[in-house]
Amino acid sequence: MTPPATSRTVTIIDDHQVISLGVRSALLDTGAAAEAIWLPAVDPARIPTGAVVVLDLRLNDDSSPRDNITALSGAGHPVVVYTSAENPCLVREAIAAGALAIVRKSAPVDELVDAVRAAADGEAVPGPDWASALDADEDFVARHLTSTEAGVLTYYASGATSGVVAREMDLSLATVNTYVTRIRNKYRAAGRPVHSRVDLFRRAVEDGLLPCVCCCS
Repeated sequence: MTPPATSRTVTIIDDHQVISLGVRSALLDTGAAAEAIWLPAVDPARIPTGAVVVLDLRLNDDSSPRDNITALSGAGHPVVVYTSAENPCLVREAIAAGALAIVRKSAPVDELVDAVRAAADGEAVPGPDWASALDADEDFVARHLTSTEAGVLTYYASGATSGVVAREMDLSLATVNTYVTRIRNKYRAAGRPVHSRVDLFRRAVEDGLLPCVCCCS
């Protein structure tokens, strides 16, 4: 049976209990929560009705962050994501699924406390990670890159050498390098500069050319 909620009840879902104990202490000490319980995984039957959920973005049970947030939000639980990950793709998915706040585990505890209080009132708290994730332009490829440039970016950002890209796309090596330079320039002009192959990989993931690779949270 689902336990009843008290005023500002919080459920902390994180597979690292020591982190959860610290979060619980902070929320109780500041009065942000009247009651706080810990769960190592999403288990709706054990979450008090209407409780705010502080959710680790990536759990060791391989559950999907999007599915977890969708299920929790759909059950009436305001969700605050608490994560150490810096993956804009996952953050964007969390926002789309209904998370009200994204708080980094390295942030001051006051940020988490404020986010929980706001979530209890149904208010979203856009933070730096939120803004950064939304900077990704899902229409960038369609609006700014030719089909050939998109193909070059997909191969190159996934780790292929310029020579491999040239062979796979039947282009000369010089042409591939020219395309890579054009792609970098277009991202820079859009206010999303890339300084390395890693940056190109991130942009390709953000813009849907490569699958989102989940990081540990």
